Amino acid sequence: MLEKEGTVLIVDPGTDDPKFFEAVERFGGLNAILLTHAHFDHIGGIDALRDRYNVPVYVHEAERTWLMDDEKNGAAKFHLPSAAMRPAERIYQGKTLGIGAFTIELHHTPGHSPGSVTLHFPTERIAFCGDLIFKQSVGRTDLYGGDQATLLGSIDRMRQLLPGETVLYSGHGPKTTLDAEIRTNPFFDR
Repeated sequence: MLEKEGTVLIVDPGTDDPKFFEAVERFGGLNAILLTHAHFDHIGGIDALRDRYNVPVYVHEAERTWLMDDEKNGAAKFHLPSAAMRPAERIYQGKTLGIGAFTIELHHTPGHSPGSVTLHFPTERIAFCGDLIFKQSVGRTDLYGGDQATLLGSIDRMRQLLPGETVLYSGHGPKTTLDAEIRTNPFFDR
């Protein structure tokens, strides 16, 4: 969750845990839900949040149908209850997105999934990279639409797209920086 000057954003709410609502209430509301990709573990809370706060969900065009399709979002592969959600209200357009006090650079970084995006907040010097990069690792590519060569190409582009000091928040695990990953992540040294 990010808050700035009264603008509140949630990235990849994988659950409808009441703690989300408590945090949002402390900030006085929610402006949007941003998805780095549409796998089941990143979308599970979107309908509860948008029902309560009447906010749009943003997703990449390549995954427009994934919110409603358990085969594509991965829930079926793991024999989980349906993760199907209603369609997203918004599709990422262009290279930047402005929501309230935030300006977000949009970088299409496929590989983990075809519509994976990295959401770079240059003023805040942070980026949400979904399951593209983890601390000293990378995301899996064995789910629907995943591709190892494409993922590695997206990782290579990250060096050109983001400043090295950018703090990376992945979909799982601790935060890191691009510089740290360039130095220590074996997938950057191939």
